[in-house]
Amino acid sequence: MLPAPGGRHVAIAAAVALLALLALGPLAACTTDTTVIPSASSEGGVVGDGGSTGPTTDAGSVVVTLPDGATVVVDSGKGSGPGDPAFGASSGGSGGAVPVAGVTMTAGAITYRLIVPASYAPATPNPFLLVYSGTEGGSVMTMNLQSVGPSTGTGGFIRAVLDGVTYNADGNAGATVLDEIRAKYNIDNDRTYLLGESAGTTAALKLGFHIRQSYFAAYWANDINASDTPGATATTLGFAPNGQVGPGGDFTDANSVIAAMKTAGYIVPTPAPYAGAGAGTHGDQNQFIAAITWFPGKSRK
Repeated sequence: MLPAPGGRHVAIAAAVALLALLALGPLAACTTDTTVIPSASSEGGVVGDGGSTGPTTDAGSVVVTLPDGATVVVDSGKGSGPGDPAFGASSGGSGGAVPVAGVTMTAGAITYRLIVPASYAPATPNPFLLVYSGTEGGSVMTMNLQSVGPSTGTGGFIRAVLDGVTYNADGNAGATVLDEIRAKYNIDNDRTYLLGESAGTTAALKLGFHIRQSYFAAYWANDINASDTPGATATTLGFAPNGQVGPGGDFTDANSVIAAMKTAGYIVPTPAPYAGAGAGTHGDQNQFIAAITWFPGKSRK
């Protein structure tokens, strides 16, 4: 267990929780600090087949040392300049299974869980949300995303979840999954989103602020437990990313990241950081739902 606070400590009514546990069986047998949001629909139906190996890093990649001393691999041909990936276009990926209901997949040596709705249209650019979970783990986060999908406007999103404990501080793992999904599905370049949750904070900060900054139209750091500064400004990127932070009680890091986003030219809502229900409590379900609801409609345009 990481020393940093983590997890989706979701509070739900006892009767509803009991029904969810009975329905979900072994899948809901999580750590004691985590409760599954009950699902009204599975969204997925049939699960997809096994994983595959993702694309390799281009020869033009370079190793960059971050302020905290960690190193990340930055692909100099991706996510490093205006219009990259191209505005108003899509990844054009193809061949991915449909539907996929939270199945564990692999991209090279990286494991992740994938949700592809039955409504996926290969000929149309589709929104994509990449998530680093908290200590609740990838399985519970995936179930929670499926549960709130219909009510938050994200049920039609393709979603990929990396375990924030397994890939703590590993932003490159997220870049690998991002490449995999873009190669196998037709992803909208302008509607690609990032959520970093608690234990996944540092990995998401590296991915969203440094490794693939220009890929994300919107980035919400939820139940934050660390801070960082965007590597490029909106002027350099050629667009203003949307940014928000769910403090979960850590107002120091939340205010620091919001200040850095503003300096870099990000579009931040009012108020920022998030100050609604659950802002002062780590793992509150209201803050989590507010985060997921925030993504639909955001664009790089």
